[in-house]
Amino acid sequence: MTIERLSTGINELDVMIDGGYPKGRTVLLSGGPGVGKTIIAMQFVNCVCAQGLKCLYLATEETPGELETQAAQLNMRFAEYEEKGYLTIIPALAKRMEDIEWKRDRLSSTSPFIKPLAVLKSSDAEVVVIDNIGSYTLDTSIGSFRENMDYLVNAIRDKGMTGLIISDETLDERYNSVAQYSVHGAIHMFKRENPFTGTVERLMNVVKMRSTNTPLGYVRYSIGQDGICIQNQK
Repeated sequence: MTIERLSTGINELDVMIDGGYPKGRTVLLSGGPGVGKTIIAMQFVNCVCAQGLKCLYLATEETPGELETQAAQLNMRFAEYEEKGYLTIIPALAKRMEDIEWKRDRLSSTSPFIKPLAVLKSSDAEVVVIDNIGSYTLDTSIGSFRENMDYLVNAIRDKGMTGLIISDETLDERYNSVAQYSVHGAIHMFKRENPFTGTVERLMNVVKMRSTNTPLGYVRYSIGQDGICIQNQK
């Protein structure tokens, strides 16, 4: 059975993972600060909206205005897609302090993802981006986090959506990368010093992508005026 794909918005990445992200599945993007997690997600959003698909973007670290400005700088048309109804950005940034107080008083059985789940339930979008999932976890235990992550991924699948969830490095370390087991695919992005040149380089690792031929080695990339650009692989 052939899995339908949605282009990532990066031609070279599409080639690496058999044509793009699996449609109707959820992929996790993880990494530290400055590696381009939001940019790679924005390239995906820009691509699917250009095809006339509806996208829901849950932003917990940037305001819609900041995302629109960044998109314009990268030659992406977020403002246009919002106006046409293809893109809805939910500004969760201003509610984070309120969320902290709410989570302190919540029952232990309440899902830490109750707010994004509520937004998903009422949305008719075909694609959802959550940027980033760490903002919803706070003091959640590893067992509870895995259970609720499974539930969130299943909720995205049940809605027929294609999901892209962004996770910061701190969350990965806190939960021993357990989120990777809940999703269909996982890509880790990081920076390291090249021992031969002494320069810092950006690399991505396709940790897994079910039913997909994936590269085994690290893939170098750069961030330019049009976003993520994967360098020629030898």
